[in-house]
Amino acid sequence: MTSKINIGTDVVEIQRFRLKPLGKNRSFYDSLFTRSELSYCIKYADPYTHFAGIFAAKEAVIKCLDESVRMTDIEIFWNNRGKPKVAIRDHKKNNTSVSISHTRSIALAVVVILL
Repeated sequence: MTSKINIGTDVVEIQRFRLKPLGKNRSFYDSLFTRSELSYCIKYADPYTHFAGIFAAKEAVIKCLDESVRMTDIEIFWNNRGKPKVAIRDHKKNNTSVSISHTRSIALAVVVILL
């Protein structure tokens, strides 16, 4: 059986999240992020930078997959060395690498999945 490498990338303007404050748009955030992702982001002074980065990573994962998944079926988390990782609900093989970066205005993510 031959493996296939899929690559996805996404770029997000952080301002899109700043214009939707968490307190007034909780259902919006709950539809995109898991509880642990929400907890991760809100511990920062500017959570919207982190929301945008995680969103970009999830979009990049979706671009890699051959099937549709919901945003909340994808979870971005950090290992003990601070490196972002991906978990996809109901996926047995999860050979995934993710990189997230941002400036003050843009968040970018690149994902590589070995299927």
